[in-house]
Amino acid sequence: MTNLTTRIVGIVALAAMLVVPHAASRAQVLTIASPPQGSIMYTVGVAIAKVADEKLALQMRVQPTAGTSTYLPSLNMGEIEFGLINVDEVLTAYKGEDVFAGKANPALRLIAVMFQLPIGVMVPADSPVKALPELKGVRMPSDYVGQTSNRKLQEAILATVGLSTNDMKRVPVANNFQGAEALAAGRVDAATIAPGVAQVQKAHVDLASHGGIRFLSINATSEGLAAMRKFMPSDPLALQPAPQLPGIVGATTVMAYNVFLVSNDKLPDETAYRLAKVLHASREDLVRITPALNRFDPKRMVAQLDVPHHPGAIRFYREVNQWQ
Repeated sequence: MTNLTTRIVGIVALAAMLVVPHAASRAQVLTIASPPQGSIMYTVGVAIAKVADEKLALQMRVQPTAGTSTYLPSLNMGEIEFGLINVDEVLTAYKGEDVFAGKANPALRLIAVMFQLPIGVMVPADSPVKALPELKGVRMPSDYVGQTSNRKLQEAILATVGLSTNDMKRVPVANNFQGAEALAAGRVDAATIAPGVAQVQKAHVDLASHGGIRFLSINATSEGLAAMRKFMPSDPLALQPAPQLPGIVGATTVMAYNVFLVSNDKLPDETAYRLAKVLHASREDLVRITPALNRFDPKRMVAQLDVPHHPGAIRFYREVNQWQ
């Protein structure tokens, strides 16, 4: 073998050594778990995955599930890399409280607040129920075995007017999407769900003979909000009629709460750092993909909670003076 040939072989071998690790890292697919397709969290997951792929060359796929309760243990064990989880569920899962009693998930780590999710109670537009107090005794979804956080969300909303699910005729469902389907099918008289999601749009069409659907306002007095917050950290959110919000027929105040992008302590610090950084710089791109992220605020990606933030994310938040 000539000296030139030897040098060429050596260069090719060195190039292969440099390229293979890069290709392997590029080929790794990271998973973001979410509730079912059509949910706001699913579309937000799609937006995050698209931005990460285009700007960081991180391949992500969104894995829809029956609800957050079904994928939290997998996220904690590192079987999946990310999940979109509301403030109450990530807190109780981390501590091992409520439905997670005796099943703490100590490996969960916060990456960012992605948005505030609105949720309210909808009824057929021609329902005699005009306000939340009039729900007493009607048929409502209950149990939410695939989406246990919705039990607390429903209780928080009803608490603003001194009611609870036990004041209703209970109809067990797996998640709030089944609840919306039950309303459209006439099996329940009211359902708790996020305005604007695909299941609301479908229920609005299915109930066209009833004038569609209509959302009820919560009691946003100081007493009503105090009762709501006993169940979970939340705020009132005033919605106005808009084409993408069927059932918001006038100024309507619903409940809203933080939804986090959550990972675990097995995610490399550099990945968490880069992802937090690119999300902070990509609001316009995220909103272009889904209007749900109109409520994403790059200046409010940190919310202090009794759940640790990922060290990589903390590093970025210190750089932009969001960490205290």
